[in-house]
Amino acid sequence: MNAYLFPGLELSPRIVEQIVKQIPGARYDDKTDPDRFSLREAVAHLADWEPILRDRIVLAVEKPDSPVQGMDESVRATDKNYPAWDVTESLRTFSAERAKTIAFLRSLAVEDWSKAVDHNEKGRQTVMDQANQFLGHDLYHIEHLMGFFEEKVAGTW
Repeated sequence: MNAYLFPGLELSPRIVEQIVKQIPGARYDDKTDPDRFSLREAVAHLADWEPILRDRIVLAVEKPDSPVQGMDESVRATDKNYPAWDVTESLRTFSAERAKTIAFLRSLAVEDWSKAVDHNEKGRQTVMDQANQFLGHDLYHIEHLMGFFEEKVAGTW
């Protein structure tokens, strides 16, 4: 078991919330990179994807070796209209959904962690692989959101 898994999973929503609190609402729709989400879209994405990623783990436990299809994040962002999402509500949703993910993972038996799905793009992914990917996904978006904070600190607004 990864000793850092649960502390990291628990901390991520709080980190995202603390970053967002430092950014004025008028900046939520700005982009630090034209190829990445705005702050509003990034937080919506985290809230939206949490149950999707958790459901893949549930599928691995309940129906091992099931196929899983990759999804285009940009298409989903457009389909779900991330630019219209309320940031405060997205933060609440992300935190609540993450709590459900943690509760599910804590309920697993030792043997469940080696069960897997077959992802069409990533291949075989065990429950452990997928749980650890949450951390990488979180850090990718935290790094992105830090760009907004760094611009504020640097005074480049």
